[in-house]
Amino acid sequence: MKKIRDLSIITFFLLLAFSCDKDDEIQLPAGPENVQVNPGYGEALFTWDFPEGQGVEYVRVDYTNSEGKSLHQKFSQYTDIAVISGLEEREYTFQISVGDKSGNLSDAKSVNITPYQPPYLFVKETIGLIADFGSVVVSWENETEKEVGINVVYTDANGVSQTHVVNTSEAQGSMSISNVSATEQTFEVYVSNAQGLRSENKTFTAKPLKEVSFAKNNWEVIDISSEEPAEGGDNGVKGSLIDDTIDSFWHSAWAGSQPDFPHHFTIDMKEVRTVSRLGLVNRQNNTQGMTKIKIEGSVDNVTWENLGEFPFEQINAEQKFRLTSNPQIRYFKVTGLEGPNFYTFLAEVYAYGE
Repeated sequence: MKKIRDLSIITFFLLLAFSCDKDDEIQLPAGPENVQVNPGYGEALFTWDFPEGQGVEYVRVDYTNSEGKSLHQKFSQYTDIAVISGLEEREYTFQISVGDKSGNLSDAKSVNITPYQPPYLFVKETIGLIADFGSVVVSWENETEKEVGINVVYTDANGVSQTHVVNTSEAQGSMSISNVSATEQTFEVYVSNAQGLRSENKTFTAKPLKEVSFAKNNWEVIDISSEEPAEGGDNGVKGSLIDDTIDSFWHSAWAGSQPDFPHHFTIDMKEVRTVSRLGLVNRQNNTQGMTKIKIEGSVDNVTWENLGEFPFEQINAEQKFRLTSNPQIRYFKVTGLEGPNFYTFLAEVYAYGE
C-alpha cells in the first residue's frame, strides 16, 4: 500500500513539473518580418523588423561558404543594417531565424542574393608598378573604399625575399618600397581581404633606377631676380649657387635696392635629365633667410611645370626635395616665397637623378 502511495506522489510531481515547463515555454515567431537583402561588394546587407517582446534575443543568419562550411552570424535588436562580408560573386541562400536566450530557434525564412564582386578582386585589376630611384612605386584604385591588403613579394638589396603589406581603404593610393635589389627582378602583387581570401598574383618586371648626383661643370644660372655683389669675395653673386662650395653664397639685393619676396633663380643644366630631387644648402650659420620655396621644371625655358612647394629650414645641412614625378627637364627654377625679412640667400644647389 505504501509503495502505491509513493508512486502516486512521484507521478504527481512529474506531471506538475511538465505542466510548469509547458507554461514557461516561449513560442518564438517565425523569423523577423519585412526582411530585405541587398548586394554589396563582397557582402550582403540585411534589414528587418525585429520582433517586439516574445522572448526574442537576436536574429540569426545561416549560410554556406564556397568550401561547403556552414556559418552563421547573430544580430541584436540594436543592429540597423546587418552586414555579412567576405562573400564571393555567386548566389547565396540565407536562412534567417530568431532565437531566445536559451538558444532556441524559430522556423527560418529563406532569401537568395548574389553579392557584387569582392573589393580585393576589383582592386587587383587596377594594380600598377613602376621603377623609381632606389625603389618601386605600387599604385591602385579602390572604388568600393572597403579595406583590402596590398601584398608585394620582392627581393631586397641583401638578396632576401620580402613581402611588403599595406592595409588600405583609400579610393586611390600608392606606396613606395625602398631597399630593393638594384637588378631587374619580378615583383608579385596580390590583394587580400580580412577573411583571408586573396586574388591571383599580378606580375611585374622592373629595375629600380640608380640615383646619382649631377656634375655641375656646364651648369649656368641664366636668370635671377637680384644679387648683391657687396657681400665681399665671391659672395652675393649668382655664380656662388653652383661653385661646389658651401662657404660662399648668393644673396638677394639689399644695398642699392631692397626687393621683397618672391626671389628666384633659374639654372640651365645644358641637357635634359631625369631629376629625382633637388638639394639646397642654406647660407652657413645664418637663420634669417627664406622659409618656403617653390620648384619648377622645364625642357625649353618657356613652358614650366610646377613640381611642388616645400618648407625650407634655416639650418646648415643640405635639404633634399623629392620631385615625385621624376620629371625629365633641362631647366629648373627655385623661388623663395616667404621669410622673416625682405631678403634671402643660399649657399649651394645640387640635383640628383639619372
